[in-house]
This record gives sequence, C-alpha cells and structure tokens, in this order.
Amino acid sequence: MAISSKVLTHNVGGNTTYATTLYRHLALRGVVHRPLWPTLGNLTGVGRATAYALADAVLSPLPWALRDADLLHYPADTGALIRSSAPMVATVHGAASLHLPVRRPGAARIWQTRTGRLARLADAVVTVSRSSADDLVRAFEVPAQRIHVIPHGVDTARFHTDARDDAAVLAKFALPERFVLYLGNLDPRKNVPSLIAAMEDPRLVRAEVPLVVAGAPAWDAGPTLKALGTSPRVRYLGPVGGEAVAPLMRAAEVFAFPSRYEGFGLPVLEAMACGTPVVTTRAGSLPEVTGDAALTVADPSPAALASALSTLLSDEAEPARLREAGRARARQFSWEKSAAAHHELFVELAGGRARRGRTGTRAVR
Repeated sequence: MAISSKVLTHNVGGNTTYATTLYRHLALRGVVHRPLWPTLGNLTGVGRATAYALADAVLSPLPWALRDADLLHYPADTGALIRSSAPMVATVHGAASLHLPVRRPGAARIWQTRTGRLARLADAVVTVSRSSADDLVRAFEVPAQRIHVIPHGVDTARFHTDARDDAAVLAKFALPERFVLYLGNLDPRKNVPSLIAAMEDPRLVRAEVPLVVAGAPAWDAGPTLKALGTSPRVRYLGPVGGEAVAPLMRAAEVFAFPSRYEGFGLPVLEAMACGTPVVTTRAGSLPEVTGDAALTVADPSPAALASALSTLLSDEAEPARLREAGRARARQFSWEKSAAAHHELFVELAGGRARRGRTGTRAVR
C-alpha cells in the first residue's frame, strides 16, 4: 500500500492524528504501507508545499512510483490530478470553504479544484461524517455509492479519566485551580476571538475562572494572537507537546471549542473521553460527534458562549450529567472500529484489481 506522506512529515493537527493512528492500527492487521516522497518533508515553506503538490498530483499515481503497491491512499483531502495505475482511495475530512466566508479566495478555489478532482478520480472516497459526505455529493458531484463515512476514534490509552500521573506534566504550566480550556489550532474558523470576548461577560468575570488557550498559530492567526495578547482574562500557553494534551483536558473545568465549522472535531471527542464537560457549536459535523453529551450553541457569538460557560461554571448538576454522558458518547468511537472499516474497504479494492488481472493477492501491501 502506497500513501502520500505529506501530513506524516509535518504535523497539521487532526489530519496527522488520523493518518498516523490509522496506519498504526492497520499495521496490526498486517497491512504494509510505504510512504511516498518522505524526503520532501525536509523542505520548508512554499518549496515544501509546491513539491508535495507536484508529487501528489502527477508523480504518485504513475506505475514506476507505485511499483508493487496494491493501493494508493491520499489521507488529507488533496492528491492525484490524473488516474492512478493502482486502485485509489481519497480521504476528504471536510469542506470548510463551502460554509464560511473565504478570506483567501485564490487558495480556496485551488483547494476546491484539487479536492474535487481527486474525489471524482478516486475509486472510493472516505470521509469522517455524514455532514462532510453531503458536501461531497453537493459540491463535487461525487456519487453517493462511492462515499464511505468512517468516523474517527479516540485513543483511550491517552484520553481517559485517570489523572494520577498528570501533576508532573502540568507543573511547568503553573495553572490556576479552575480554568476553561481551548486547545487547537489558531486559524480563523476556530473562532477563538469570540471565546476570548465571552470571557469579559460580567458573569464569567465574577466566577474568576480564566481561559487557558493552547495551540499553534495557523494561517491568518494575527487577529487571534492580538486578542490573546490584550485580554487580562486569558493565558496563552502556545503550542504544547502531545504528552500535555490529555492532562490539560482532564484538568480543565470546561473544554470550550467554539469552531464555526468542523469536518469531524476530534478535540471535542477527546475531551469527552477525559470526562471534561464540553461547550461547542452545532456547526458541520459537531452534532454527530457530541449527540446530547455537550452543551452546544447554534451561533457561537460571545454572548451565546458566555451563557453556556456560565451555566457550567455556576451549576453542579449539568456538568455532572455532561461528564457521564461525554464518557459514554466517547466509548462509541474507536480507532479499532475505524481501522477495521478502512481495512475492509482497502482489501475489497485491492482484491478487485487483482481479480481484473493485476498481480497480487487480497492482502494489501
């Protein structure tokens, strides 16, 4: 099995978590995968993006690049612009630019063109929510029968309620006893400035529970960074290592995720698995992830976010309900189930090509 290594050589958050976790679980099922063009990860900036765009678009699908691979997988939205010599699977996580005001119209058009082309060329398209599947049918005219909705899972070895070993990890942050946590990238659709403004609501000021923000700046993060630097009610930790993510979630009084669009919303699921009450939105796939196990707002304005946070910080019954409901909801999602569904699809495609005369067996390699 050959895979694009673009998100494996550079951590981009959820897409990297998906790819690395999926391939680790597939390896346990005997799937041998070979990353394509991993040395391009040594490049930086525009050079790296251009090199991967060229390699993924026109080189990876060629027979000499795939050699004996039974399958080609693009795990992060974009990929081939030509047909592949092996069966091809595209994972498209979401389509934010279809739902939100476009700040970079040129980049949005390029992404939509590349993603739409890959989705139409692929033998199968994996997506992570029914919301995203509907977008693929509507915007890219992908036949519904070629779309496979396979939700993400949650890594229960990391995201659980046992906090006995967390103190040593959290000591360096010198956190307050009670705090609201946002953890994720700082790109505009995450809507962090509205969360920061919500903390100025008199109810939250009286509660004396600050906001702690952890995450790396993404594109157009300037307004968010400015808001973080000027609010006395917020503490910005910057990017944090993977070992600190779950301990931060367990330590938080509330996990707030005010995103205006998500293809899935993995941090919400992880926070629920940690037993932390969640405030989030009804945008994109988030209702599919949370069910009734989070406090959600239709319009993530500062006023609506402040009201939801105030409810959880001033009441005892609702946080207790959400802690229990969140853990139960998170148990419905597992990487084992996700990997099993991917494996079934991959073997079916690889075996189908073999039955049409291609050398190989039903084992994916």
